[in-house]
Amino acid sequence: MKKRCHSCVAYMGQLEQLPTITDQAPSSLIAFPFDESFAMTCEAKGNPEPKFQWKKNGEDFDPYLDPRLMKEENSGTFVIPNNGNLTEYQGTYCCYASNKLGTAISKEIEFIKQNYVPKFPKEKLDPVEVEEGQPFILKCDPPTGIPPLQIYWMTINLQHIEQDERVSTGLNGDLYFSHAVEKDSRRDYCCFAAFPRIRTIVQKTAMSVNVKTSRSPSHML
Repeated sequence: MKKRCHSCVAYMGQLEQLPTITDQAPSSLIAFPFDESFAMTCEAKGNPEPKFQWKKNGEDFDPYLDPRLMKEENSGTFVIPNNGNLTEYQGTYCCYASNKLGTAISKEIEFIKQNYVPKFPKEKLDPVEVEEGQPFILKCDPPTGIPPLQIYWMTINLQHIEQDERVSTGLNGDLYFSHAVEKDSRRDYCCFAAFPRIRTIVQKTAMSVNVKTSRSPSHML
């Protein structure tokens, strides 16, 4: 019984196997100025051992032809050093692992150079004065960054501003009030712009709203 099992293992070790991608870089690889290097990972298994090829923007790309790139033995992985000139490496990459049985293809990997971190300008905002019952808008004006962009309206203490049929966020990120009510008066309306691909959230200067009601001093003069 032991001999049969041993023979089976030995035989299985000789089985030919199609290539399979076992590890790869994320679909978006963001190059920040403060990072030292960026690994374009592509690992695969198969029998015979797979050979690796890369394409960039649909055309053949050979990391071994660029002496600036760091390569790993018996691997499809190469590393882009941050030498201050990353623009030429921007693009969409794809890794191919092949043997005589076939080819495995990685998911597309987009290498993006991020030159700056999006941020709101520092500004002093005047309070919004509005009559009770009147519509008004709080402007967000988010900074430009790598999409997708997600907008959140919260307080300074990170409590979400309640939204309903009367209060809603527009496609441009502004906060729309169909009509003002007394409880809208507060000093901590904050627009937050999130850029998930670069793991960044930035906050706009807090805005104040003062709703003038029939009970306000200005209406009693």
